[in-house]
This record gives sequence, structure tokens and C-alpha cells, in this order.
Amino acid sequence: MSEINDNDMKHALKQAEKKGRRKSLWARIRNFFLGIICGMLILTLFTAYMHGLAIKDTFKALFTTETAVEDHDLTLINHRIFGYKAADFADAILGDEEQLKKLEVYSREISDVATLTQAGLFKLKAFSKYQYITYNGKAVYTVDLSGLTADDITLDEETKVVTMKVPEPVLEPINIPSEDIQFGDVQRETVFAFGDIKLTPEQQAEVETAAKDKMMQKLEAENVLEDAKIAAEHSIWEIFQPMISGLSSKYKLKVEFK
Repeated sequence: MSEINDNDMKHALKQAEKKGRRKSLWARIRNFFLGIICGMLILTLFTAYMHGLAIKDTFKALFTTETAVEDHDLTLINHRIFGYKAADFADAILGDEEQLKKLEVYSREISDVATLTQAGLFKLKAFSKYQYITYNGKAVYTVDLSGLTADDITLDEETKVVTMKVPEPVLEPINIPSEDIQFGDVQRETVFAFGDIKLTPEQQAEVETAAKDKMMQKLEAENVLEDAKIAAEHSIWEIFQPMISGLSSKYKLKVEFK
């Protein structure tokens, strides 16, 4: 009888030991998850305090899932509890050296008509002749992004706007291809003004330079620079907004000129 009681006692002790181990394991698991939840609560309250946000909005943002970015093959899920910093976006933008170059953002065809007059004998009108020359060129505006630095990229966490400050568009030297120069017929006052008008290379260069100066004046009068700025904003946004969206689709790019 004593043996039986001893066996029962040992069995009971083993069962109690197993039960105690199970309770201890579940207690450790429970404490682990409770610790995570408490940590998240503390971090959420701290984040709300640091960013001046409502606790409800902070909790909502904490558990909101990122939606897929349109026209992108992959959206990286990486919610940062403390939000993003300007350096995050600066690294993404400045890291793409291929795009940090001189961009052609706007172009416009432009022309000017020069009048050549060749005075005749004793500068008498009867011996004078003239000719129209039409110069057709192309005005190209560029923005040089090669000097962009992290200081040119700022972040407004409240509005979720990343501002990128870039140089204003610059008018490149106007190019007038020789095949786009049109020479009109020589006009004569009388039959005494015979022969063609011939220019030396120096005179041709002088006339072309004058035509380019008139083209530039025309561009300034028509305020073409403003059109170039609008085009530059659009071009730069198309290049760098996908980089911003690659970090988070909630952030938008704004382009400003220095």
C-alpha cells in the first residue's frame, strides 16, 4: 500500500511540474506581448507629443497600411514610428546621380529678319540695293541640377510636402543652323543697282549676332522665362516625385526656384 501511495505521489508531482512549466511558458508569452503593447503605447504617446498630433490620429496612422503606389511595381512597407526626415528624401534624390544633371526643360522656335542694304555709287539711292535674310533659331532653356545639395531639400512633416529648391531656367546660346538661314531676293531701286550683295565672313557673323540679340529681346518681351519655369516644375516633378513616393505615397514634391 505504501508503494502505491509513493507512486501516486510521484505521478502527482510530475503532473504538477508539467502544469507549472506550461503556466510559466504562457506567462512568459503573455508578458512578452504585453511588453510590446506597452512599448507601442509609450512610443505612440511620445510621437504624438513630439509632432503635436492628436493621440487618436497617431494611433490611426500607426495601424494604417500603405496602399500600392500607382504605376510602380513594388511598394516598400516601412512605417517609421517617428516619421520621415528631410535627410531620408535628400538621400533618395541625391543618390540618383544620373538625374542630377543639366535638364532641357523648355524650347521654342524663334526667328528674326535682318535687312541688308548696300549703298551704291556716291550713296545715291538709284545705285543702292537691299536684301532680306531670315534667321530661324531655337531657344532652349535648361536647369542645372548638378549643384543640388541636401540643404536644398526641406520637409514639412505636417503637410507631408517635400520642397526642392532648384536654380531658375537659363537660356542657352541660341543656335541658328546654317541650313535654316533663308536669303531673300536682292531688291534694286533701279536697273543701275546691278550685282548681288556679298558679305565677308566677319560681316556675316556680325549680322547673325545682331539677329540673336533681337531674338533674346523678343523672348524677354514675351516673358518666355515664366513658361520655362512652369515647364521646369513639371519636368522636375515627373522625375523626382516617384522617388518621394518610393518612400511613402503620403508625401508630395514641391519645386521652388532659388
